[in-house]
Amino acid sequence: MIRSLRSLDIKKKPSVSETLDWARTLMVLGVDHIDNDVPNETMPVLLKHQRDIEIAVKELDGRSS
Repeated sequence: MIRSLRSLDIKKKPSVSETLDWARTLMVLGVDHIDNDVPNETMPVLLKHQRDIEIAVKELDGRSS
């Protein structure tokens, strides 16, 4: 998923730091399977700009259909 986000035309691509923060968030939330809802609900951990989040959510939703 991180690779997919990094391929998007967004202002600030997730770095290693954001990737590690996201992994920690998933652990704290007890996520053991990433379904379609998890990325949408945790996207602000990975992306800092609202427009980037909107682009990413739209792109990820399009891939899951």
